[in-house]
Amino acid sequence: MDTRSLCLAVAAVAGLVSFAASSEAHQQWLAPNTFFQSGESAWVSFDHTFGDQRFQPGSGPGSYYIWWIVGPDGIQRNVPHLFLGRTRTVGEIELTEPGTYRLEAVEDRMPWTQIELDGNNTWQPGTRADFDGFDVVRSTMYFNKSVSYVTLESMSESVLASTGDPLEILFEDHPNDLRTGTAFRVRVLASGEPLANQEVRIFSEQSVGHDATDTCSTDENGVCEIALSAAGRYLLATNAEGESPEASPTDGFSHGYTVLVDVKATGE
Repeated sequence: MDTRSLCLAVAAVAGLVSFAASSEAHQQWLAPNTFFQSGESAWVSFDHTFGDQRFQPGSGPGSYYIWWIVGPDGIQRNVPHLFLGRTRTVGEIELTEPGTYRLEAVEDRMPWTQIELDGNNTWQPGTRADFDGFDVVRSTMYFNKSVSYVTLESMSESVLASTGDPLEILFEDHPNDLRTGTAFRVRVLASGEPLANQEVRIFSEQSVGHDATDTCSTDENGVCEIALSAAGRYLLATNAEGESPEASPTDGFSHGYTVLVDVKATGE
C-alpha cells in the first residue's frame, strides 16, 4: 500500500462536566494523537479527557458518554475499540476510505435534578417529575459533545455540515487546513439557528484553567473571525445556558461545545 497521509484537527466538545457542570467546569477535549498503518488499514487513536491544563489528561469522562465515528459517507458508527480509564477514555479507529472523518463523544440531552436530601443538595439523573415528593432545588437539561476531525489522504466536506445539535461550532474553512496569519471563520448554531453575540473563548497550549488567550463574539449570522499568529493546538469553547420553555421537563438548560484545532505554520 502507498504511504498514506493523515491530517488531524481536534474539534472537541461540549464544555460541561456531567451533572455538576456549569460554564465554569473543567474543559474537555477529544484529541487525535497517533496514526499508524497495519497491513492495508489506516488507524488513528484519540484521548477524551477533562482538565484545566491544556492539553494534559486530567479526569476521565465516565460512562455517560457515547463515542461515534462519522465517515466521509456520512454514516455514524460506534467506536469499536475503547478503554475507559481514570484520567481519560482512549479510542482506536480504523479509517477505511480517503476523506475527512468526524469523531464524537456525546452526552446527549441528559436531565439532572438537584434535590435536598438529609440536609444536603445532591444531583441525581432524571427530570423534576422523577422526584415527586422530594424537595427539588432545580432541574437542568445538559448537552455535551466532543468532536474532532481527521483527514486521510484528501480533505472532504460532508462531515462539516450542521447536525442540528443544541449547540455547535462549525467551520467555514476546513478545520484540517488552518494556518497562522490567515484568519478563519467559525459559526455558532443552536439547533441549526445562528447565535448572535455568542462568545467563543480561545485557549492556547499554555492556557490554564478558565483564563482564555483570546475571545471573539459572533455577529447576527452567528459568525466570528479568528486569526492565530503561533502554530500549535488551540481549544475553542462556547457555552449557552438559560431557562427552558414552560412545558419542558426541566427548569433550564446548559449546553457547551469546544473545538480543539491544530494550526500549522504558513508554508508547511
